[in-house]
Amino acid sequence: MRTILTTVGTSLLSNARRDLSLPHNELPSEQQVAHYLKLTPPEKASAETNSLSRLLSEGDGIIFLHSQTEEGQFCATALKRHYESSGYHASHVEVPYLVYAESRFKMLGLRSLVAKLIELIREVRKQGREPQINATGGFKAEIAYATLVGLLFDLPVFYIHEAFRDIIEMPPTPIGWDYSLLAEQEDFLEWVYEEERLTSEVEERLRHRPSELRLLLTEVDNKTILAPTGEAFWEAYLDRLRESQSVPVYLSARAKSSYNSAEATIRALFDRTIAKLRVRDLRINGSDRVGNCDCLVFPKGHRTERLFYYETEAGEIRVCELARHSDQSYERLIEKGVQRSDYDDFTIWMEG
Repeated sequence: MRTILTTVGTSLLSNARRDLSLPHNELPSEQQVAHYLKLTPPEKASAETNSLSRLLSEGDGIIFLHSQTEEGQFCATALKRHYESSGYHASHVEVPYLVYAESRFKMLGLRSLVAKLIELIREVRKQGREPQINATGGFKAEIAYATLVGLLFDLPVFYIHEAFRDIIEMPPTPIGWDYSLLAEQEDFLEWVYEEERLTSEVEERLRHRPSELRLLLTEVDNKTILAPTGEAFWEAYLDRLRESQSVPVYLSARAKSSYNSAEATIRALFDRTIAKLRVRDLRINGSDRVGNCDCLVFPKGHRTERLFYYETEAGEIRVCELARHSDQSYERLIEKGVQRSDYDDFTIWMEG
């Protein structure tokens, strides 16, 4: 069973005003717009009815996402009532900050749209239903970011234009997104994500960090937040971490001893690193071979915490050693060599 997340524009209002010969600034009554939707062919009534007429099947639900404007709420409410009267379960949700003022729309509205779409996707999946995105209504920029969300969360996205006869489906793509940058800069992105930060503070923290991070950020009134793209990628990265929580990781007796004897702050850093090791894409892209070790090392690059590990034929992740650059344990292990045959006493890792 599907729930179709549908972005809403104002084509219904524009078409109804034109066909009912209403003044440009006048809203039709509830009865007028209901009558208009009932009698007008769906392909002519609005962008939303045009696309939904080609998408909906029995048992589908619809959630209309509308702007924080009187016109957007009017159209979404009218569409909700129309589809409810046709036997569908329908609701509408306002997207905060999605307004016509250009600066706020660009900086906050699109990010809010991304966040609301992701929130609804998670809610729909929890209900055991299949979310899909109908991005026909609204601004062109809304279509672009709705499509990005669909790609990152493995959802089909549908779009139709008045000039097209057939609906266009942008299906889930088998592309494996590289989340290595987000994993490496998790502490910084988490800090920005928590709340708006003064741009001066952000600039200070950005020193000596990859310049690509700036592509995920935007500035509003001397404060820096995640840009819509940053919001989408960060939330998708968090989803990958959540989805991998069931992947078991085993620590050798040596690794477990190092973990238990570490200070709480160090254990927390190892917990974060082990959690990332569970994510297959991060494991593949972020591992390397060093010295005369037959174990892989994760993560590669200039990271303080390092894990010497291997995967069994059964798919188990076995960590032989935990090491850190700051206490030279990493260098000592490389010099000695870490051989998986030297480790046979493994127990399941329990975070914290």
